[in-house]
Amino acid sequence: LALALLAGLAITALTTLGLDQIDEGLRDPGQVNRLLHMPLLGSVPDVEDNEALDLLRDAKSPLSEAYLSIRSNLAFSTDHGMPRALMVTSTRPAEGKSTTSLALATVLGRTGRNVLLLDADMRSPSMHQFTGLTNREGLSNFLAGNDEWKRLIQQTSIKGMSLLPAGPTPPSAAELLSSDRMQNLVRQLLEHFDHIIIDSPPILGLADAPLLSRAVEGCVFVAESEGVAVRGIRASLGRLHAVHAHVFGVVLTKLKQRQAGYGYGYGYGYGYGDEEPKAVA
Repeated sequence: LALALLAGLAITALTTLGLDQIDEGLRDPGQVNRLLHMPLLGSVPDVEDNEALDLLRDAKSPLSEAYLSIRSNLAFSTDHGMPRALMVTSTRPAEGKSTTSLALATVLGRTGRNVLLLDADMRSPSMHQFTGLTNREGLSNFLAGNDEWKRLIQQTSIKGMSLLPAGPTPPSAAELLSSDRMQNLVRQLLEHFDHIIIDSPPILGLADAPLLSRAVEGCVFVAESEGVAVRGIRASLGRLHAVHAHVFGVVLTKLKQRQAGYGYGYGYGYGYGDEEPKAVA
């Protein structure tokens, strides 16, 4: 009996260790609250990278519908409704944080709000490409000492949305973000815009996102479905919590259709009413 007990304990320990080593990413939206103990703001269907911008321009597309739902959930995250200044980040690049930043700004602009999309990913800027604008000057110029921030803002073709691009890549982005100029900038911008959406660098191995979190009300954390292992996501969230950043919740991106039919089996629910009604015999 004693040997059997010891053998059972050893097998249990080995099994636990093995499962920990093969830790997978989030597979369905139901795992967000259960494994991360964070609210789920919404899930986004998987689309091709070259299709995302076109789908966001279509207010009736599944992608736009998904982000409209996320915007609605964010409106309940504070006592004054939709946060006025928030940042979007993720564990690593290519999880959908930039698309999420652009989508939230687009959805807010459609509701008649005056929105500024701020590209704070000075190491790998992309917002000027998404909006078809230039990146000759931007945030890095202001943080380096240029106080004329109004001259750095560009108008986009998207209703209600302006862009403050990242600007030239600085020698040390973290050093620029360490000063109080970013907080002062957000404070001034809020006097002219209803909402500020900041596209932040990813957290993995960088100090930028924790530093940026000091300037906003809170963070939207983006996690790719079946992407980063759960322990990696927990580590990233831990870094944000360590600097007392408020995380509004998690957006699960690139969700495959087969993963969407969890729960009651309704799937995404997007596209409801798209088909023409069939005649009844």
